[in-house]
Amino acid sequence: MAAREDAIIVAADKHKAKKHKQCSAKYKDCKESKCCKDAGLQCFQKNKKWATCMSQCDGGLNPVDEEPSKWTCKALGKRTPGPIPAPDIWTKPAAWVQKKCAATGEDCKKRGCCKDKGKQCFKKNDKWSGCKEDCVPGPDPIDSNNETWDCAAVGMRTPGPLTGGKASDWVKDYCAAKNTNCYESRCCKDPGHQCYMKTKGYGTCMKDCIPGPLLADANSDLWNCTALGGRTPGMSSAESPSKYVADWVKTNCSKVGENCLDTMCCADPTDQCYAKNDKWASCSRGCKVGVHKEDKDKKPWSCANLGPRTPRKWGKPTLYCYSVIRLQTYEADIMRMQAKTDDGIGIFGCDEYDVFAAQGRGWIGDGPNGPVWTQHFIDAPVTRSVDNTAGNTALFRNVWNAVREVGKWAFTDWTIKMDPDAVLFAPRLRKHLLPHNGKAVYIQNCASYTLVQQGGAMMFGSVEAISHQGMDLYFQKGVTQCNGNYQYGEDRWIGLCFQQIGVYPVTDPGILGDKLCVPGVFSCAGPDKRAAYHFYKDVGSWMNCYQQGKAAGI
Repeated sequence: MAAREDAIIVAADKHKAKKHKQCSAKYKDCKESKCCKDAGLQCFQKNKKWATCMSQCDGGLNPVDEEPSKWTCKALGKRTPGPIPAPDIWTKPAAWVQKKCAATGEDCKKRGCCKDKGKQCFKKNDKWSGCKEDCVPGPDPIDSNNETWDCAAVGMRTPGPLTGGKASDWVKDYCAAKNTNCYESRCCKDPGHQCYMKTKGYGTCMKDCIPGPLLADANSDLWNCTALGGRTPGMSSAESPSKYVADWVKTNCSKVGENCLDTMCCADPTDQCYAKNDKWASCSRGCKVGVHKEDKDKKPWSCANLGPRTPRKWGKPTLYCYSVIRLQTYEADIMRMQAKTDDGIGIFGCDEYDVFAAQGRGWIGDGPNGPVWTQHFIDAPVTRSVDNTAGNTALFRNVWNAVREVGKWAFTDWTIKMDPDAVLFAPRLRKHLLPHNGKAVYIQNCASYTLVQQGGAMMFGSVEAISHQGMDLYFQKGVTQCNGNYQYGEDRWIGLCFQQIGVYPVTDPGILGDKLCVPGVFSCAGPDKRAAYHFYKDVGSWMNCYQQGKAAGI
């Protein structure tokens, strides 16, 4: 999806280059130009004298208008290519809104607008219209009763943030539980869930729904995914990303090179069905909007997602791997190569993965689980430690906080921090870690006579492997208790922290071949088949090590 959005934005940029000189800016008059500068906006007419560029227009009163008169909302010209912006929350409503519009709980049918920020007037029935943040036809779990809403918009939204609400008491008894048929009730009792229709007569409560087959379903019938009723307020409980895939997926879904327009699913793990047009769609890891050079007809791809991406089966033990990179360096190039090679290698050979960067949000590529963007963390200065290594403890404390916030570590047996210049063979690593599953441990991967102060062994930062139980203790205790030893690099600091909070070391130097661990001469093609090798600071040497290891047998 991210690749598609990038391509749409590029198309929007080309559109801008040709038309921006005469097109209108957001909220500026566009009755003459009939086009908008900003991506995703449409020129809408108020009356014969005025039209302006907005993301949407529902007719009636506009709370940001200078005067309270109704809009026709007739679209003039074409919408500017690009993602349609989210509803406006920052523009200040006009002064007349507080005097003329309805408050929450009042009938807004005649007034046609809402004084409370983030609310819009929607029709419930012929007798009542109310101010709500959003509206889906059917019962609304925050309403005082379970009567259905028509949800026709009466006027436009008053800008402001969405605050959610609280489920009413009737929801627990009347609405359906998750994974049960909600077609009749059209509402869900579980927080964060919504009723989605499969076919007429059947729907179920889920967190979200992608039109097409549900890969864990009993059959390959397509889901309509029309929302029936409103979403129940609250946060849904976290679920493991490891997803069951039914046996029919291999036989009923499309293979690479086949048309997946009707099946809307792919037989091979990590593939997604992408549409070219209304006659052809194909399975692949990613899709770029526009003409593909290998296509003979030279017609563009829309790259619309059809159905879900087929997940790959998780390994044992399960791994969450991450790397920290600087976006404008060779480190990003190595990550991009890992993502696109052999269905995902390096950290992308793990079950879950992330790439962290402090410099902003960067595009890495299409990974096995879909589009990969960097996760942000708060930067910190890097100095020199007393060991003459990188003094990066402050920086990595911020990274570990980001790891906790992202939360993927909670669903795997092990968390692996990988330097981007370290070559990882995930299947080999699993074999080393399996005997220690379920214990609060971390792996000391370097045993050397030079590590006198560390007792002869320590966990080198190029590959840090910590069990789920060890990570749990760190986030419970280490974050607040490990406030010393900042004179060391992060790997030595976190090793001391683990010992302080009851996470015990297991020494296994066979995991890592690191040139910095004395003696440090290792071959990627060696018969000992280590799980990782460090360091290779360009794409060529990194891939050479990977290919040698692959030839030796993963």
